[in-house]
Amino acid sequence: MFAVVYDSCGGPKVLKWKVVENPVLDFNEVLIKVEACGVNRRDLWIREGIYQHLGKNKYLGFECSGTIVKRGAAASKLPIGSKVCALLNGGGYAEYVAVPEDYVMSIPSGLTFEQAAAIPCSASLIWLSFFERNNLIRDDKVLIHGAAGGVGSLAVRIAKSLGCVVFATAGSEEKVDFCRTLDADFAINYKKQDFSEVVARETNGTGVNCVLDCLGDDVVDQNLKSLAVGGKLICIGYKDHWKWSSVEMKDLVSKDATIMGININTFNVVGKRNMLEGIRRDIWPLLNNNPHLVDVCATYSFAQATQAHTLMEKNLHRGKIVLLPRTDLP
Repeated sequence: MFAVVYDSCGGPKVLKWKVVENPVLDFNEVLIKVEACGVNRRDLWIREGIYQHLGKNKYLGFECSGTIVKRGAAASKLPIGSKVCALLNGGGYAEYVAVPEDYVMSIPSGLTFEQAAAIPCSASLIWLSFFERNNLIRDDKVLIHGAAGGVGSLAVRIAKSLGCVVFATAGSEEKVDFCRTLDADFAINYKKQDFSEVVARETNGTGVNCVLDCLGDDVVDQNLKSLAVGGKLICIGYKDHWKWSSVEMKDLVSKDATIMGININTFNVVGKRNMLEGIRRDIWPLLNNNPHLVDVCATYSFAQATQAHTLMEKNLHRGKIVLLPRTDLP
């Protein structure tokens, strides 16, 4: 099969499209013929050598969609021919990938392969943040950073589907405009405005129930100021790997606030299985027959993985970037 590989860590140009061995199928796995694969920041970090690659699959790609073409001896939940999407331990940047069947889900009705490949990682973070650790309900207030990105844009859509009031931030006027198309109640350029002041003004000083943060140290103080009493600051990413963050303990304690981080790569098999069951139960019904909720901004062939990574590095994307195992794209 063909796969995207790299011989040494570095910039996007180290990525190559070449012939490799087919995956070996374990007894509890299914073999998926990949139709699309989502591009995530983690792919870039691993390629750069910043983040360690975990799992037996040595190729990049931590979410995909496609068709089941073979099953291991103990895999029996989904028949051959099923159109699925999957959360991967790597291996998605290839024509075929072997996946434990517990990590595989049927595609929500009405979604394309490209859209389906864009949701497993994002849906995992969103389910953990909004359902498992928060139980958000109608009229709750949510502040979502990076709202124009792959995770953020879906988070805005899901929060609005739950009836929440959404404050969305982005780092350019173009992305702020995009956030408005997602139906965010308030769209804020965090580089030009103090978003905590906007939150205070629009909530009459009560704050938000949840902050979904992918920015890190630069906005910690504003995040804490934005929280309501009993609110939760959930960190799902950061801009700078090497910076330390300081916390104003007075704001943390006086608001009875909680700060937590989420990293789905630390979950064991049971944890991931339970998470994916929760996604099917709580998020899939919101996505079924609602393809407009999943925003794919650009598609590239696997041979164009360099261009896809470059686009993400420049932070010019709005929604998700997706790779396709095709050679006929321009």
